[in-house]
Amino acid sequence: MLYVAVFVLATTLAVARSTETGIARDEVVYMDHGSRYATWWRTLLGDGDGLSERAITATFGGKGATDGNREHPPLMKTLFGLSEHVVHDRLGWADEVTAYRLPSALANALLVVLVMAWTRRLWGRAEAVVAAGCALFLPRALFHAELACFDAAIAALWFATVYAVWRGQASRRWAVLAGVMFGLALATKHNALILPAPLMLHAAVLAYRRQRSRVDAATAAAAGRPAPARLLVRAAASLAAIGRGAWQAKPWPLVAMAGLGPLVLIALWPWLWFDTVAHLSDWIGFHLHHVHYNFEYLGDNWNAPPFPWHVALVTTALTVPVVTLVAAGLGAAVWLARWRRGASPDPAHGAGLLLLLSAAAAMGPFFLGSTPIFGAEKHWAPAIPSLCVVAGVGAVWAARRAAAAMRASWAWAAAPMRARRLEHAVVAAVASLVVSAAATETRHAHPYGLTHYNALAGGAPGGADLGMNRQFWGYAARGVLPYLRSHAPGPGQPAAPVYSHDASPAWGRYLAAGLIPRSLPDAGSEYAGGIERSQWALVVHERHFARHDYLVWKAYGTVAPVFVLRVDGVPIVSLYRRPPRPGPVHGQESGPGPPAR
Repeated sequence: MLYVAVFVLATTLAVARSTETGIARDEVVYMDHGSRYATWWRTLLGDGDGLSERAITATFGGKGATDGNREHPPLMKTLFGLSEHVVHDRLGWADEVTAYRLPSALANALLVVLVMAWTRRLWGRAEAVVAAGCALFLPRALFHAELACFDAAIAALWFATVYAVWRGQASRRWAVLAGVMFGLALATKHNALILPAPLMLHAAVLAYRRQRSRVDAATAAAAGRPAPARLLVRAAASLAAIGRGAWQAKPWPLVAMAGLGPLVLIALWPWLWFDTVAHLSDWIGFHLHHVHYNFEYLGDNWNAPPFPWHVALVTTALTVPVVTLVAAGLGAAVWLARWRRGASPDPAHGAGLLLLLSAAAAMGPFFLGSTPIFGAEKHWAPAIPSLCVVAGVGAVWAARRAAAAMRASWAWAAAPMRARRLEHAVVAAVASLVVSAAATETRHAHPYGLTHYNALAGGAPGGADLGMNRQFWGYAARGVLPYLRSHAPGPGQPAAPVYSHDASPAWGRYLAAGLIPRSLPDAGSEYAGGIERSQWALVVHERHFARHDYLVWKAYGTVAPVFVLRVDGVPIVSLYRRPPRPGPVHGQESGPGPPAR
């Protein structure tokens, strides 16, 4: 029941918050294609139509690299569309956008429950509760759980695969589930292609440990040989040991991943039902050679490699709640100390190593410098659950140390019953402090989660001073809609087109949802005269968008916005209104004469 309660809480929190979160640019694409995918599946399962190559191509693919949004696997998009159809169209339980976003909230809730389950199996209930709280109250991660995008889902399915692999070392059922989870992760986002590497390395290390005595014996037998020969002997013995150890352990999870993973991916992606190799190659190649986005980091706008190798470490350190980072640091030290004493939890299955390798693999590509520049922390989101598990360990360890110090100082606490009660009280108090601190920070970040930076950065103002990225996707434009709505033309008045900048893809959704009246239509792109014909203009503040302010100033003849959306004083969206055209000067006759002064 505890897991069910946590799942419901996490889902409810994300869904409730999502009703206040602006629509991200990419969401519109995924919503539209998700509805098309869902319609195709409903038609197929209903009357069997749509199986032809032509019908599949019309829905899922095309000649262009982004036709049918084929550059991204279809699982979450399909779920978005099905959710909207059932939850909004059929049942009427939620508005359209919230219904699209529901699968992301469910995925994030699954992740929180898995963090809790794994921590509880390794360390205990107290550590599990804190770890789950840390996983739930992550300002950036919870923001992504409020969107119809892939980032919450890939973090959940990545972690689910790793957890299933760990359980699958002792259970055939979990081994099969690892293959299924890997396939679902592949069908969600291309990050999953990295997963086999850390899992194979983990299996190799465990296999080596089981056969280490053979390696040592072979090395000792070669003691009299030259150093190069000894190295070759040890290397050969190590490889043999890994192979022998792996064979004895029967790595069924990896076998299931290799067999079931691709099958699940292909089954869920009709675009792969024909020309499979070519379409897979197109998908992978698209991301290997992805265009570089503009991204502000430490005061510079990056849009070409090499990207700074430390971006993942620094960004994580400045966006995860400080209390979670401190607890994780303590937990890592505790885990390492116990490992060195030979007392780490689950030494046979290497849970600690597996969590470490999982996090390292998720962040690894961003250390290379040549990896395409996509954006912020969402791209290594699968690393953060490992941090939360360790944070639970660290927080409870600190609480128990504090309780032990109290027992040593207070004579009345020496009795076993009182000592246990004292420890429980201190653990509960520390757990509450840690989780509530993270929750407070997460609440403060809403609904502009991408502008959030933690206390190490100095909050949103500190992040801005450091030159960190303030936002992307144009979602923050929702914050200026109330001002626009209050100044919208009334009935019978001419429409006042709005240059909506990076929010342009979402503008139709805002109109449909009634957040702004129809008298405030989108004026179009700046390349199509949108600024010139607009009466209002908004500019989303990102470093590479600075030119848009200048374009508006030139077209409007003013540099003064009428409204600026701020987070803790940091501007994130500026709204301009075209000044009225000057009329005739009163008291001056028309015709030739001296100019008005």
